[in-house]
Amino acid sequence: MKPANDPPDPAAGDEFARIVRRVAPRAEPSLPDPSPGLWGTARGVMQRVAAALRFDSRAVRPEASGMRTRGSDTRHLLFGAKGRDIDLRITPSADAFALTGQVLGPDECGSVHLATCLRGSARSQSWQAATLDDLGEFHIDALVPGTYELTLQLGGEEIVLPPIDVGDHRA
Repeated sequence: MKPANDPPDPAAGDEFARIVRRVAPRAEPSLPDPSPGLWGTARGVMQRVAAALRFDSRAVRPEASGMRTRGSDTRHLLFGAKGRDIDLRITPSADAFALTGQVLGPDECGSVHLATCLRGSARSQSWQAATLDDLGEFHIDALVPGTYELTLQLGGEEIVLPPIDVGDHRA
């Protein structure tokens, strides 16, 4: 290997230029600026990945985890999907709930979309969105009790979590 301060090899430059001239005519034209119509097309080429529930604190009795008192009001959910862990916390906040989460895995950026589910319908009533920060964390406030669908868009993948019940459904 040559030291970095040596002058470049002129023969290597000629070889590179020949490869570029041979490949350049086959180059793809650049895409137009993103638009709402293009977003629908992009979603069609995203790979859908179903996440699997690995842990739900509501399913674990306090005695099983070594606690002798009443458990926490915060519900902890852990999902796994294609080399990623999705850690969610649902916390009571005044008359509503807050959802905080973190995506642990190979992604550098992405977004989270949360839609309310209508009972007996495939349609969603409303939705909220959040962007992942530099640590893969997000926060969504003011959730009323109900069932929600959470979708993460990370790179070229759309990760879909099973429906999540928010609120006290233990009674």
